[in-house]
Amino acid sequence: MSDSTTDSESVTRPADTMRERVGESRLKIWFLITANRWIVTGVFLLLAYVTLLVLHVFGPSSVRKIVTTSAVSSLFGSVIIALITSITLVLSISQFVLTEEIGPLGEQRDKMRNETKFRNDVEETAGIEVAPAEPSRFLRTLIETADTYARELRDTVSEEADDEEGLAEIESYADGLLEHSQEVTSELENVDFGSFDVLLPVLNYNYSWKIFAARNLREKYADSLSDEADEIFDELIESLRFFGPAREHFKTLYVQWEIINISRGVLYGAMPALAIAAYMILSFDAARLFGSAVFGIDTAFLFVSAMYVLTLTPFAVVLAYVVRVLTVIKRTLAIGPFVLRETEQLYSARYEELSEIEGGEE
Repeated sequence: MSDSTTDSESVTRPADTMRERVGESRLKIWFLITANRWIVTGVFLLLAYVTLLVLHVFGPSSVRKIVTTSAVSSLFGSVIIALITSITLVLSISQFVLTEEIGPLGEQRDKMRNETKFRNDVEETAGIEVAPAEPSRFLRTLIETADTYARELRDTVSEEADDEEGLAEIESYADGLLEHSQEVTSELENVDFGSFDVLLPVLNYNYSWKIFAARNLREKYADSLSDEADEIFDELIESLRFFGPAREHFKTLYVQWEIINISRGVLYGAMPALAIAAYMILSFDAARLFGSAVFGIDTAFLFVSAMYVLTLTPFAVVLAYVVRVLTVIKRTLAIGPFVLRETEQLYSARYEELSEIEGGEE
């Protein structure tokens, strides 16, 4: 399969990973999405501490202010107020999650009925008796179902197609779909829900582009396709369409899971942070540290800054988790055959004769 083409009407396979498709660095994606959130929390706290030290060394400052004024008490008094406010806010968010999960029998029954119907539809399309219950295996089933129809399409077109250009383009599309699917399914093996390892391969699987390209290829070569090939195209598109609702469902569950993790992290860190703030107000004596220095920085400032940064732990936890949740939501805003970013691959897959709007106007 060719990675690029100069023919504006041929299908060019996009990159296999979300990072490559959006053109962002590995470090940025690692920080925003894949890194352990406690590591990211530590990075935020370290950044805050280093910033304080840099400002102290290079900015106009005086350590005597710590000893001769009530600056420490005022600072940590504000921290206590902020912590109590943030804990109240987190508890309110947790209550919202609980409200979504706790409902009358009718709502729970409707939810169960909808999920059961969706599973039945998947089982019918996939030709299996019972779809897997585990999220990772269920998603693999959806991808493998699309793979089955892609192979059938490739074989059918190879046997029947008289148009060599159409044959090559459809085979190229099918081969690219199969190759990408193999990579995604291998990443979904032996992963449990709750870890981000389930959601990341789902983000990499660009089902929207696959639907869009399949529909355009079917219409582009409609005159040369047999009824059987056209029917297989329909089955392939239908199987890909199941991936959108499934991804959104598991994404919703994941966001709820992360909100619970945020709440637990904030509550775990809140009491130690409040204890540190109380100690700094009630009994800390900066005069006992004043005069000594480490690497040219007064020990009193180092200690006060470290205690202040530790009290920021609950806020750092919120930032670490919210950054990932918002990034995931941003990357999955569209559901169905909508691709929000205009790319070279999207342009090359567009069948111009079917669109009333020229590509440059979209």
